[in-house]
Amino acid sequence: MRPLSVLLLSVLPAVVFPELPFPPACGSPSFSRRIVGGADAAEGAWPWQAGILMSGNPICGGSLISDQWVLSAAHCFDSSRSPSQYSVILGAHRLDNLNSNSLIVGVDRIVIHPQFRSPSSGSDIALLQLSRRVTYTRYIHPVCIPSASMVFLPGTSCYVTGWGRIQSDAFLGSPRTLQEVMLPLISRESCDQMYHIGSGTSANVAIIQSDQICAGYQTGQRDSCTGDSGGPLVCRMNGYWYQAGIVSGGEDCALPNRPGVYTYVPVYESWINSYRSIRLSSSSPRRGASVLLLVAALILHG
Repeated sequence: MRPLSVLLLSVLPAVVFPELPFPPACGSPSFSRRIVGGADAAEGAWPWQAGILMSGNPICGGSLISDQWVLSAAHCFDSSRSPSQYSVILGAHRLDNLNSNSLIVGVDRIVIHPQFRSPSSGSDIALLQLSRRVTYTRYIHPVCIPSASMVFLPGTSCYVTGWGRIQSDAFLGSPRTLQEVMLPLISRESCDQMYHIGSGTSANVAIIQSDQICAGYQTGQRDSCTGDSGGPLVCRMNGYWYQAGIVSGGEDCALPNRPGVYTYVPVYESWINSYRSIRLSSSSPRRGASVLLLVAALILHG
């Protein structure tokens, strides 16, 4: 199974006071623009997008889920699990042309799910604790983590983003602008049937695990690809963007009957919250909105 990669977007307009240190809620970008079908993302469109750097070089993607935690894939850290070798870039748009909106933060801790063995066996999920808390801006802002009871239906149009390869044999060219692509969700059962085609694996043996979901097309054409592993697959629900999946595995890029495979985030809600509960800043859109209303009230009546 290959580490995956990327492309995508549709953005929800949100009312934001730029001066405030906290956004109105997780999963609500401050910028409004729609690009579908594999293209450059607009700057600030995906403010939770993170890049995982090893010795200063981008190796994987991730997503900001609170002011001190980043969600990624466990297999991104197969080479080393030493936090000192990694850093995280936030707020970036063009990796070769960083500006004042971006931030590079060290990593204090890497938490790999204890059941992880390989992407093909599931549990491909990891958490990175940043060396310091980050201040939210219009360009750095957490995504919403879905509850275990939230259901993402097959056919839902979702989006995956990253700086990975644009084809299996083609790297993203300079200035390495964040890419985005819209992909429909595919049920685990349907995806498993596709992966059995031409595989030689018995139909009684599952290829797609119970904690995985797929996104893409049976005909191929659009997909995540090598270099976007760990990045977010997000879906808009009730006006907010929730992370449904983590780029995990697949077979090559954009092949027929081989859609991208993603770790299904709702399965791991409790595990994620057991770590980020030190300070939950993005667990609930309602909570974030309450903060905004409170600050607005103070401004009006202060």
